Amino acid sequence: MNKLTRATVVGALMFTAGIPNTAFAIPVLPPAPPPIAAGTSGAAGAAATGGFIGFIALLDLYDIIRRTSCSGDFLYLGGPGFTTPITPGMNILPPPKCVPIPAHRHRKK
Repeated sequence: MNKLTRATVVGALMFTAGIPNTAFAIPVLPPAPPPIAAGTSGAAGAAATGGFIGFIALLDLYDIIRRTSCSGDFLYLGGPGFTTPITPGMNILPPPKCVPIPAHRHRKK
């Protein structure tokens, strides 16, 4: 064994066997209460709310992607600028005017 391993073993032996003091005793813990068998309605509500907030965040992310990149409305959800015109009173980011890639620049596989 190398020196570090021997020192570790000697130190562990000294701390476990060489100090017979009651201050180093392991306390006995009382038994744990029985677990609750079923979930609560609060947990169900929290899970449903978390799922709803996640769904809304996904829709927001999709709207940001389709309005700032040239991906277009790939889920066909429509909306102002895609299926209906944007009126001057709307505070909506218009989709970009994307130039289609010419046929001769497409990669051939």
